[in-house]
Amino acid sequence: MKKIFALTLSCLLLLGFSSCDISDDDTANFHYETLEITGADLPEYFEYGKMYNIEFTYLRPTDCHIYDGFEFNPTGETERTIFAIAAVVERADCKDLTAIEGTDNFDFEVRYRDPYTFKFYVGEDEDGEKEYLTYEVPVQEAGEE
Repeated sequence: MKKIFALTLSCLLLLGFSSCDISDDDTANFHYETLEITGADLPEYFEYGKMYNIEFTYLRPTDCHIYDGFEFNPTGETERTIFAIAAVVERADCKDLTAIEGTDNFDFEVRYRDPYTFKFYVGEDEDGEKEYLTYEVPVQEAGEE
């Protein structure tokens, strides 16, 4: 009886492993790209210790670009770089979306008293250098004007 059970189990396992064949047809047909950020809504100044919601807008160049979030990188004590990310479906029939903007936001807590610099990625220039929309926001103590 044990031999029949072991033989049956072996056959099922062999069948199960053979059905997990990964072929080229199963590969993902997309890649990731950064999107152009066109603007951001930041306050005139921050109050030390407070939380702020910062909204930004980005462009989707084609309907194959699917917004997939953003990357928020501290590049210094009070400097932040923000990139909008898209998953790009690799299709031949993508339609241009020259005027389609999307928005996203993030919460930001003011932890330092020095001015904050936000750099929102807009793309690259003709020399391949990264370009940014740059906003500098001073920090004030609560109640200070």
